[in-house]
Amino acid sequence: MFCEKFGKDSVKMIKDSVQVNPSDLDPKYAYIQVTHVVPYFTEMELMERQTEFERHNNISEFMFETPFTLDGTKARGSVEEQCKRRTILTTEYRFPYIKKRIMVKGRRTKDLHPIEVAIDEMQTRVAELEDVVHGSPHDLKKLQLILQGSISVQVNAGPLAYAKTFLDESKSGAYSEEDVAELKETFRKFLHVCQQALDLNGKLILPDQCEYHLALKRNFVELTNQLSDIMKEKVSYL
Repeated sequence: MFCEKFGKDSVKMIKDSVQVNPSDLDPKYAYIQVTHVVPYFTEMELMERQTEFERHNNISEFMFETPFTLDGTKARGSVEEQCKRRTILTTEYRFPYIKKRIMVKGRRTKDLHPIEVAIDEMQTRVAELEDVVHGSPHDLKKLQLILQGSISVQVNAGPLAYAKTFLDESKSGAYSEEDVAELKETFRKFLHVCQQALDLNGKLILPDQCEYHLALKRNFVELTNQLSDIMKEKVSYL
């Protein structure tokens, strides 16, 4: 549609969620910025919207996230310097609607600093695990995919990396007590729901996956042992 209006060679796509400065754009071109958004809910709305239908209908707020680092020189960096900007868009009407495109009437942003990113990512993992554990019918493939990614003991990625970076006594003093306490509590919830997911996996698997299940349990034991050392408390649920 825009190519027909302005000419194919006069339209350029910006396929990124980064904030664009209009003064940096070439006035010879018409620019269209496209990014992926997901429904945005407050904690209260998530409690009220229990079903998949409720979480995909009658929605007027959406969000996308843009990664950046503390020094501003790059989009992605190490765990201790990774930030993200959450942009929340409010539409004029609720989706689904009789039209496929609806005007955005409001926009607000919130910057999350490194430990806040860790808290947010861990809370998201907890929510995903809770959904798959308590969902009906159970989706074994989805359960195993999320569980395997959650209890990985890789040093430079995932939950263990967040714990080593923000909860180790030698580093946690650089962050607020409130954020450190919230991250610790999120890890406790995370391990609890991981245990529930492991128990459910043990009930759903066929005999040919017993070795795989045992490997998951070994990873979980290793993860809880390392987290216990970092957090200076016993956090094992086995």
